[in-house]
Amino acid sequence: ICPAGQPCSGRCTRGVETCTEFLTWSDCYGAVAPEDERCDGVDNDCDTEYDEGIVGCDSPVICPDSFRAAPMSWVTLDGGSIFPGSYDSWNWRLICPVTVDPCPAPEDPSARDTRVFLISSGTYRAVATIVVGTNTYTCGFYILAQGGGLRVELNWDTRGSAHGDTDVDLHLHQWGATSEFFGSPQDCYYANCKASSCCWGGSPEVDWGLPATTDLTACQDAPHGEGEEWVAYGSCLNPRLDVDVIYCETGVTDPTSYDFCAPENINVDNPPLFQPMRIMVNYYSAHGFSGTTNATVNVYCGGALRGTFGPQPLVYGSSYGESNDNWLVADVMFYTGRCGELDCEIVPLVDGSGGGLVQRGASFGPPWSTFTHAP
Repeated sequence: ICPAGQPCSGRCTRGVETCTEFLTWSDCYGAVAPEDERCDGVDNDCDTEYDEGIVGCDSPVICPDSFRAAPMSWVTLDGGSIFPGSYDSWNWRLICPVTVDPCPAPEDPSARDTRVFLISSGTYRAVATIVVGTNTYTCGFYILAQGGGLRVELNWDTRGSAHGDTDVDLHLHQWGATSEFFGSPQDCYYANCKASSCCWGGSPEVDWGLPATTDLTACQDAPHGEGEEWVAYGSCLNPRLDVDVIYCETGVTDPTSYDFCAPENINVDNPPLFQPMRIMVNYYSAHGFSGTTNATVNVYCGGALRGTFGPQPLVYGSSYGESNDNWLVADVMFYTGRCGELDCEIVPLVDGSGGGLVQRGASFGPPWSTFTHAP
């Protein structure tokens, strides 16, 4: 789609194929391929020119090229640079990747200049529809929400008031000691790794020896009030749980609302090399729901989606937390690639039949995985 080793031109973007838990390649997600040129102010065929060769084309609309943004951040939709003239009506809409549900809406869809909060990683398409008299113009462009380091996102199908409103939690275990999940400083989760739970005594309860991220843009917009707490703390800790969903309302599209069904996510902005971390998902509470919940985990390394796991069926037990199903998802380890880039190796954890490894109790599970990359 794009020249190897060179940036993409125009609307084109590279995609990502991921290795699934079944050790097969997924479909290619996020790729935007060249198309025939159209009279819309966009470089559709990705040759660095726009609207070329179209007889009679005199579109007043100039669409921006694709661009990158950090996940969990506000992105400006600058309509004034697309069409600076007078107009009768304006409408913005956002088309989300398949991994993002619910899809957030722009803050003011009818304003020429507005913004949208991209809470999850992925490739989004922003579309502006502009009515000027009897003419209607459309401008669409792509936004690639990509972070750095390690980012793990958790979604599940019984999240939200219309689907059961269950509570499923994301955990990340530190390298080294194979201590139990729940309650140890080697386990980053809701009780000790959120801005509102990290530092009751002043110092972080979870201290893995990693420097904090001083650039607050990495965490200041975390929803449910956590961003404000990180700002008050003065830095973004590593690791950290930016989103913990307990209850949420189906149909809410404002990603800044306490009722928005956000994905849970844990971030390590500066992961150490050759030190494994273990991803675990706990079915914490059914909240009265009767049935199976299905969880999905996306793992991003250096901004690229490197692994998708699930949907994994989980069953509620008899009490809160560890006595219910605990899904040991995968071990992930970072290393330096051949070109000097930060990369990761992910080893899925599977049961004897090759399916997802689910257990009851707080046990760490099997020993650390064996990786092919070494110092």
